Parts: sequence; structure tokens; C-alpha cells
Amino acid sequence: MRISDSTPHQRETEALGPGPRPRPKRPRALLASALATTLWCATVVFTPILVCVIAGWWQAGAEGSVATVAAAAGTAWLAGHGVPVDIGPIRLSVAPLALTAVVAWRLAKAAAGTTRAIGGRDAAAVRAAAGLVTILYTGLVASAAALSARGPFGIDMLPALLHAVPLIAAATAFGSAREAGVLPWGAASVWLRRGLRTGFITAGALLAFGAAATGVAFAVRGPVVADTLGVYGSASWIVALMSLLYLPNLAIWAAAYIAGPGFAVGEGTAVQTAMVELGPLPAFPVFAAVPNAPLPDYATVLVGLPLMLAAVFGVILTYRSPDLRLPRVTTASIVAAATAALTLALLSYLSGGAAGHDLLADLGPDPLAVAGTAGAQLLIGLVGAALVARLFAVHRRAAEAELVRRDTVVIPEPAPGRDDALPWHP
Repeated sequence: MRISDSTPHQRETEALGPGPRPRPKRPRALLASALATTLWCATVVFTPILVCVIAGWWQAGAEGSVATVAAAAGTAWLAGHGVPVDIGPIRLSVAPLALTAVVAWRLAKAAAGTTRAIGGRDAAAVRAAAGLVTILYTGLVASAAALSARGPFGIDMLPALLHAVPLIAAATAFGSAREAGVLPWGAASVWLRRGLRTGFITAGALLAFGAAATGVAFAVRGPVVADTLGVYGSASWIVALMSLLYLPNLAIWAAAYIAGPGFAVGEGTAVQTAMVELGPLPAFPVFAAVPNAPLPDYATVLVGLPLMLAAVFGVILTYRSPDLRLPRVTTASIVAAATAALTLALLSYLSGGAAGHDLLADLGPDPLAVAGTAGAQLLIGLVGAALVARLFAVHRRAAEAELVRRDTVVIPEPAPGRDDALPWHP
């Protein structure tokens, strides 16, 4: 009897070396994460707006169709992106900057989440993540503009995209680059970083004083504001909420008012510290806080506030830069003044617009006037204070060095010789 030899079938295996593992399919992960983060970004911002619009609709007696309510919510959402909208005969192109800031923040978070999902750590990943989120979100904006143009609301597609796309692209690029760690901030020169930081802080301080001045104006004219809200009856809470969304705009207008150029509340009007020319204003709480007379003599100290702020931050810049030579400190202070002026000019442009066709077709400060006037004051304050502080800082460091030299006793070290060696014992 012959027993046949049979061996079980064995699968051929291949040993993998210690090299890198195969990466997951990046395009699929990029598309999935971009879709999820973009939809979540739009939902987080749009849902509270829709809830407030529905609450106002019910309080007003639920008049009108549901489609008109949805169009109102979409119009308010688009207005937060800086899109000009038509509400009946009113042309509204003043963006509520509080809502705009929330939109930019959520867009940056969406791009950062997409970059994190694909493990992006280079500029190519930033371009892919930010570009895809921008494209998807732009599609949502275009869809909202097409669906919201009904009833009393009108939105032109091309102006809507021209106003919304720059905001979307800037926010997504910043969020993605920050997540990937490829922002050019770390590679910039020390004097450039300190100049930019000082400029942003100076502009922020001036805006903080503008916000404080806005609060004082509302407090002083509180009875007028209350009477204005009383005109709207049960819908006063909606008007109050809209006023809160425009408070950042008022803070920027107040900063321009303090800097000197002031702002306009209609064609041919001017609100400045030394001159106020106003026409009839609509019954809206925001306009109830606008000054209707020039500043008194004791309050004209506000005119010199930008110069004083610039001097303070110029001194701080100098004392925080002991490692920089005088030309670099001067250049950093010039960069700080230019950064602050450009920031104020950009915010002045974003905060203005129109709220009508005739009387309120021009609202907000003139960006060029703000950049010129505020820039000159900031340049004088920052550069002058930096140079003076540098002079005193040099003398102080020289005095400290001389004091250390006098109080220090130098002990000379003995010269090495044969007697310094350890004794040798056999």
C-alpha cells in the first residue's frame, strides 16, 4: 500500500520592511472632511438667525408664508458676509460686523478641521483644504442668494459673490495655514514681527476707546434710545438685537471720530469733534446715539488720544527691544504706524455702506481720510517716543554697566605651574 505524499497548500507571504506604511486615500478624506466642516460651519451660524426670525414672525402674528421667513433668514445670513441686499425699497450694504466676525471665525475653524483631518503640514495641504472649503462654502452662498431673492428681498448674484468670496478665502487660508503651522510669522525678522504686533495692538487700543465712547454715548442719550425702541412696540427686541449686531460698526465709527476725520450719516453730512452736520435720521437706536453737537471744550482732549496711545506703545516697543539697534527700532516703529493706519482704514471700509437710496446712501467713515489722519498721528507718536525712549534706555544700560563694573571685584586666576599638579606616590 502506497501512501501518497501530500503537503498542504501554503500562501506566499511577503515580509514588509520597516518603511512607511501606505497612506490612506487623501482625496477621499479631503472631500469628506471639507463637506462635513463646511456644512457644520453654515449650520452653526444660520440656525440662530433662523430661530430669531421665526420667533419674530410668530410674535408679529405669523403673517406671510414660510418661504418668506426662510428668505428673511437667508438674507440676514448673507448680510453677515458683507453682501448688499435689497429689503423692499431699502438698499442695505452695511455689514453687521458682529455677525461677520462670527462667520470668519467659523470659516477658519472649518478650514483648520479639514487640514487636521488630512494630516496637512505643508503649503500644498493648505491650498487643498482652504481651496475646497472655499469652493463648497461659495456654493452655499450662491444657493442662498438664489433662494432668498423672493418677496420683498432682492439679492444680485454677482455682487454677492464679489463681496463674500474675499472674506471666505481669507478666513479659510488663515485657519488652514495656522493649523498646518506654515504661517510666515515665524520666518519674519524680529523687527518686522515686533512692528506688526505693536501696530495691531495700537489699533486695537484705539478701537477699545471707540467702544468705550460708544457706550458712553448710549448711556448719555439713554432716554432717546428708549423712546426709539418704544416706537416698535412688541418687536422692539428684534430691533435691539439688530442694534447689538451693529455695535462693532459703531465702535469703528467712534474711533474715526476720535482720530479726527469723523464719519458720515447720509450724503453731505459730517460728524466730527468740532463740527456736526446732520439731516433727518430714521428711528433706529443706532442713530439715536449719534452726537448732534460738537464736543465741549473740556472734552477736546480726545483729539490727542491717538497721539498719546502711539507714544505709550512706542515706549513699550523700545523697552522690549533692547537687542535691536537704533535703525531697526525706528523701522519697527514706522511699520507699527503703517500697520495701525491700514488696519483702521480696512475696518472703516468694512463698517460703512448704505442703508437706503437717497438720504442714507453714505454711512461710515472715509477710509482714506482715516488712514491719512490717524497714520500721521500714529507715526509721530510711535517714532518720536521710540527715539526718546531709546536715548534714555541707552543711558540707563550704560549706567547699569558702569555700576556693575565698579561693584565687581575681579579675582585673577592663578597661572598653571608645576606646583599645581597633584603629588605622585609610587
